[in-house]
Amino acid sequence: MVRRKNKYPQNGELIIGTVKDINPYSIFVSLDEYPGRVGMIHVSEVARKWVRDIRDWAKKGQKVVCLVMNVDKAKDHVTLSLKRVSTSQRNRRLQEWKRDEKGEKLLNILAKKNKITLDKAYEEIGFTIQENFRDMLEVFEIALRKGEEFIEDRGIPKKWAKKIREIAEEKIKIKEVKVEKTIEIKSYEPDGIDIIKKALKDAQKKFKINIKYISAPRYNLYLETKEPKEGEKILQAAAEEIMKSVQR
Repeated sequence: MVRRKNKYPQNGELIIGTVKDINPYSIFVSLDEYPGRVGMIHVSEVARKWVRDIRDWAKKGQKVVCLVMNVDKAKDHVTLSLKRVSTSQRNRRLQEWKRDEKGEKLLNILAKKNKITLDKAYEEIGFTIQENFRDMLEVFEIALRKGEEFIEDRGIPKKWAKKIREIAEEKIKIKEVKVEKTIEIKSYEPDGIDIIKKALKDAQKKFKINIKYISAPRYNLYLETKEPKEGEKILQAAAEEIMKSVQR
């Protein structure tokens, strides 16, 4: 189970929880990332409309995304809200949770290979990953795509960076995605067609991209890559060079 360094969540945090108990006026939720902690959702924080029966809004064992309203450590009391979490926030947080779970599985493999417990792995590197990366899977993906030096630059000690890359190479397969960009090219020179053809051919060779004619004056530039953002930069650079070559 994914866990956090702190014993309690922070006000304003979106937490993942499991419905533990329900009564007519409140829902009690186990905080999955904070072992031993339980939060309470008052009936007034369940929905934005009148709640006739609270059991219509939650079931025991259900996974929920809640907003932390207040934390009273002295009383060990955490107040939560369901109604203040939008659909997009809930979906995004659940996606992050799934990625955290995948990352933790890789962290557990790392722990076993180094003959330490998962708890120890969290102490030595897991919490550092959480502090420096979007989620626990991202560090493995970056190590695989770009190399261990890139995760060292983001706070991962050298000895762990190498081990993370080795686990990533063994366990992760990153799919290539298609990145596209449509451009419009016009030339009013007598030999404009030849100028455009040459510009496209030169860009195709230089940037290692594919070009498809759509209909005058539109062309589609595309490539397959494991790094979508980098692919977008390549296509933008290719488009700019094509336009400069045609407009000379």
